[in-house]
Amino acid sequence: MTSIVLRTDLEPSEAVVILGSDSDSVTLRLTGIAHARADLSDPAGDVVDEIAVRELPLNGPWPVEARHLLHHHNNCSVLQWLTITGPSEVEIVAEALSVE
Repeated sequence: MTSIVLRTDLEPSEAVVILGSDSDSVTLRLTGIAHARADLSDPAGDVVDEIAVRELPLNGPWPVEARHLLHHHNNCSVLQWLTITGPSEVEIVAEALSVE
């Protein structure tokens, strides 16, 4: 993981996660942040074991593993749930996700 920037001063709020290596990189842009948590146990570490994006539906049941996030449900839109695991962990719930 190269960097994470969380901007709550923007409307809508935004998180930008850049994942990169020596040869390539990808930028994940999440807007309308409902929840963000980062446990950067090794800020200099760049190892990512797994990246997952799951859609949390507007109506209907959420996955069991996302139950701890139910109080962030905005009752207005489908939410995107990004998790990054490795030595450091990142979890972001947002209204929209784009990949650049």
